[in-house]
Amino acid sequence: MIQTQTGLRIAATGAWRPGAPILSTVIDQRAGLAPGTCEQRLGIRQRHFATDGNPSLMAAAAARIALDTAGWRPEELDLVVSASAVMEQWIPTQAVLVQQHLGLAKRGTPVLDINATCLSFLAALDTISYAVAAGRYRRVLIVSAEMPSRALDWSDIDICGNFGDGAAAVLLERDEHAPSGILAAAFETYSDGARLCEIRAGGTAVDLRHDPAATQAGAIFQMDGGGAYRLAARHFPRFLKTLLAKARLSLEQIAAIIPHQASAGALDHLRRLSGVPRDKLVDIFSQSGNQVAASLPSALDHAVRSGRLRRGDTALLLGTAAGITLGGMVLRY
Repeated sequence: MIQTQTGLRIAATGAWRPGAPILSTVIDQRAGLAPGTCEQRLGIRQRHFATDGNPSLMAAAAARIALDTAGWRPEELDLVVSASAVMEQWIPTQAVLVQQHLGLAKRGTPVLDINATCLSFLAALDTISYAVAAGRYRRVLIVSAEMPSRALDWSDIDICGNFGDGAAAVLLERDEHAPSGILAAAFETYSDGARLCEIRAGGTAVDLRHDPAATQAGAIFQMDGGGAYRLAARHFPRFLKTLLAKARLSLEQIAAIIPHQASAGALDHLRRLSGVPRDKLVDIFSQSGNQVAASLPSALDHAVRSGRLRRGDTALLLGTAAGITLGGMVLRY
């Protein structure tokens, strides 16, 4: 459990989704299900799938929206951080490609990738906040971009029906005069759940040259949703209570609860667990699905742009990730 000082300001946010919305009836048809099955079972009406391009291009598009909102130029950035669960390629890292798409290829702007699967954005925000607070960087871009549509199992409705593509960006800066900042943050990992959510191929565990069939099979996302839910739920109530105590706040003092958009069921469970009014919980799942690491910053962007999170308000960012990892942050926006 950690605390950081105030004076760290989220200058702007931005979110971007590819193409036109894909209605859940289209997913029903592709999965061979009766019309309406996906929406009725999973609580999702639409999502976006990329038909071309790649995650680094989506990341740059979201970053430009945030930069325009803040009135910053790309060359004013001191650091570019890519916070995504699945990169478009392993070498070079995705932040290198994002930097290139932002027109910074010849400027030498430093880059960094931070991966904590679905909690990559939250982990990046926590990690980089120390460097910004220490004066190492003044203006930082943190951006998450995901294309889960390229790794879906179309025989499993709980997987193919839940996910959507998208990107979201946050600009972080040091402002000693701002009352904003991170009040508390925490992460806990229970690796007895390491096999509950996996994409096995793509690294060195499966050798493409010796076993191409295993590589192809391992490139598809696999999840034991029930097992992941039970493991996270076992630890979550205590985790949330401890995080709020560290921030010295109650749920009643939180203006907006901004969770990772894992599933409609997960959001309903969080609503029951917290007992807060429905309008405090930022829920964009039905319109975007689970965008993996981009989900949480997309929900943050929605909260800011819709006026549900205003300057001076306190927000609670929460989520779970493969591992199984629990993460949370209390910040004053």
